[in-house]
Amino acid sequence: MAANRMPAADVDISADLVRRLLVSQHPDLGRLPVEFLANGWDNALFRLGTELVIRMPRRQLGATIIEHEQRWLPSLAPRLPLPIPYPERTGHSALGYPYSWSVVPYIPGTPAADEEPGDLDSAAVAAAVGGFLGALHVPAPPDAPANSFRGGPLAARAQNFAANLG
Repeated sequence: MAANRMPAADVDISADLVRRLLVSQHPDLGRLPVEFLANGWDNALFRLGTELVIRMPRRQLGATIIEHEQRWLPSLAPRLPLPIPYPERTGHSALGYPYSWSVVPYIPGTPAADEEPGDLDSAAVAAAVGGFLGALHVPAPPDAPANSFRGGPLAARAQNFAANLG
């Protein structure tokens, strides 16, 4: 089985497009600097000033996920012990860009995978992650969306996971 590769974007997203969308939908943010940060599988990320990030779906699947985030993350954020990038503002399709998008807080930090194993306080990290997962993993409301791509038994994903390690 071939390893999964990042899918191609359905739309091109530039800092100029982000700026124009901001000016048209959130003019008070339009004066802040916009800088490309990263592409993920589903979203392009742009820094907006020093305190914010813009999440722009790069493909239709990402657009659906953004809509779910816009609905659910604001209600999750207050009950979680660590900050999450919940949408502080939202944007909609315009100027040839077809999807909704979000303005979220910038959460500074370094990915744990980028740290040397001995540099982490394992007990503190385990307590923080455990506390977060304990607060997050409660029964979902009946109207919460299901996501067949990001849920299900782990055993069903073992072969694909193993293939992606190589």
